[in-house]
Amino acid sequence: MQYIKNVSLFGELTDIGFENGKITHVGKCAEAGRDFGGAKIFPGLIDVHSHGAIGIDTMYADFERLARFYLENGTTTWYPTTMTMPFGDIMKSAGAKTVFNGGANIPGFHLEGPFINVKYKGAQNPSYVHDLDFSLLEACPTAKLITIAPELEGAEEFIKKAKAAGVVVCLGHTDADYDTAMKAFAAGADCLTHTYNAMPGIHHRNPGPIAAGADAGAYAQLISDGKHVHPSAVRLLVKLYGPDKVVLISDSVEAAKMPDGEYKLGGLDVVVNEGTVRTREGALAGSSSTLLDCVRCAISFGIPEEDAFKMASETPARLMGLNKGKIEVGYDADFIITDESYNLITAAAMGNFCK
Repeated sequence: MQYIKNVSLFGELTDIGFENGKITHVGKCAEAGRDFGGAKIFPGLIDVHSHGAIGIDTMYADFERLARFYLENGTTTWYPTTMTMPFGDIMKSAGAKTVFNGGANIPGFHLEGPFINVKYKGAQNPSYVHDLDFSLLEACPTAKLITIAPELEGAEEFIKKAKAAGVVVCLGHTDADYDTAMKAFAAGADCLTHTYNAMPGIHHRNPGPIAAGADAGAYAQLISDGKHVHPSAVRLLVKLYGPDKVVLISDSVEAAKMPDGEYKLGGLDVVVNEGTVRTREGALAGSSSTLLDCVRCAISFGIPEEDAFKMASETPARLMGLNKGKIEVGYDADFIITDESYNLITAAAMGNFCK
């Protein structure tokens, strides 16, 4: 058994024991271990929506370096997220190797498209937008989430079949009104994709999918990078849905943690300028942030520390049915250790440290 000593778990100094990838002890003890001198410990971060980083797009189907990068930046579990591309390209990415010695856990994939509304395509390639076709999910057994526009023909039947197959259905890149979104949630849809972005906003006579999700008790993904959503709108969504339902995501892309310049995203040209990623037409095209960056931003916007970390760990774990997201006996030994300013000291996935 291994121990980490003198870590602060939401203000309480404690020790953590773990063995075979599971937490076995929480509380002060006499056993020797690695002493962190009072540094903060949090559950490992879980990113359900990320397209890549460090010059690698998930569509390249090359995940080993990305898995190491994510762990080294505090994300202990992530779902590689594909783009609106030809079925064959999506299948290639979702069929790639995802188990490595070291790096973040990859429990499955998130298919963002191609079943979306062109009107709200955002940075998705309109050439590959497709009618709903369940054969894509059948060909991608590693898919654990899918984003669709619920106004597409056959959406309710598709959602029911996806839920029966154990896939989390997210509504996004959509022009759905309130009633259409409510029907989708009633059919089994679980979540909104990057809430506020690529969907109608809230209007007092046409409340749209955001209000529908709140009424339905759904989850809501949120990019809190300081560029996609105003701080006030971040605070508003957390008040509306609560930290038990808001899921912080990075929506990071190939250009994340790279210098300003030109990159690709799902076959489209994107440009990074002072950390903001846009298509040549000017649409926001994912983020250049890590999930830990987004947690820091949320805290700086006034979200309490415990809530911000919960929305990036426990809440996505519950959405995805994972035994993660809490530092309690029996949970997976996924955690991050930071200084007072939330700068990463180290991270562990299933008890394996990145450094």
